[in-house]
Amino acid sequence: MPRSWKWDAQVARPVEWSTSLYDGLLDLTPGRQPHLFGDLNLSRRRFVTVDDSVWKLYQKDISGLLNRYHIEWNDPPCLLPGGEDAKTRDGANRIYDEMDAFGVPRFGEPPIAIGGGVLHDVFGLVAGEYRRGVSWDFIGTTLVSAIDAMFALKCGVSAGWKNRVGLYHPARFSMTDARFFRTLEPHHIRDGFAEIVKIAVAGDSTLFRILEQHGPRVVAERFRSADDDSEEILSRSISWMMRELKRNPFEGETARASYLGHNISPGLEPTVTHGHAVALDIAWTSMIAWRRGLIGRYVRDRILYLIRSLGLDVWHPAMADTDRLAAHLSDTARHRGGHQRIPTPSRLGRVTYLDDVTTDELRRAVEDQHLWEAGDLRAYGSKEGSRR
Repeated sequence: MPRSWKWDAQVARPVEWSTSLYDGLLDLTPGRQPHLFGDLNLSRRRFVTVDDSVWKLYQKDISGLLNRYHIEWNDPPCLLPGGEDAKTRDGANRIYDEMDAFGVPRFGEPPIAIGGGVLHDVFGLVAGEYRRGVSWDFIGTTLVSAIDAMFALKCGVSAGWKNRVGLYHPARFSMTDARFFRTLEPHHIRDGFAEIVKIAVAGDSTLFRILEQHGPRVVAERFRSADDDSEEILSRSISWMMRELKRNPFEGETARASYLGHNISPGLEPTVTHGHAVALDIAWTSMIAWRRGLIGRYVRDRILYLIRSLGLDVWHPAMADTDRLAAHLSDTARHRGGHQRIPTPSRLGRVTYLDDVTTDELRRAVEDQHLWEAGDLRAYGSKEGSRR
């Protein structure tokens, strides 16, 4: 007679992470901010990886910061190229090799990554896998990393499809400084603002109004003025994303407002940059919302005009390949447990979730985007429909 025995176990593992916004991060001293890199009494050794373009711009400042804290680091640091092309297993393996040669232990010497969202994702994967997980710190130098990747739990690399291989392993401490943004190329600023538009449309109508009034100026100035409006844009964006992540850190709930702009956008990359793809995706869902009567023309056009005012596109020739977009939407549904869960504007600062967008509806929305971009379909200020 067959017999069996069974034992069950359930454990909870706390996950803690902290995000800070500084003004003058690279000028800090141990006297002003003694715990910037945590407790250095255990060990001052730190393995450092830097985006190579960031190193070219800030080599002296980064070295000065680490040396003021008496960090014993790998000088020169491990360098990784920026951009989606570097988001590969080969890039991760390069970091593994140099980290192992430096002799990073499992505890007590959290490595430091300094760069944008791509470096965050690749390095986070490495830190999560190396010795089955080491703590790490991150300094975000791009706008995208500051309001999205910097404090995200997700890390990974692309393998055939974008972000196909990854895990959840947030940086212990992450920090940024708007002064970094002053040296970014304009298209990188616009990429970051696409993510801020996502936040405004999905969850913060006050932020939306601030963007309408001040967004184009802040984009043009690249945060140089450091005024109350630019500071509020950053602080509201970071605060909203932190609330979203704390509520649903491991995406157990697949209806996520932060998925706005991340439905068909992977099918547009790398033809367009990530932020531009997000903006196009937001425009696409806005057209679907309008056609379904979820929003009126007035709200639809406010969203689309805001996107354009920030130097982003409402339509792009890459969208002509609707079969590719449909394939990526199908893959999105597979990733979300078999449901599309498409966040769609229902009013400014709020979304509803759709699970039944057809290929024909996808194509119609893309066509509407093209018509709107060409000057048709626009009715800014029209009283047709709701002003939600």
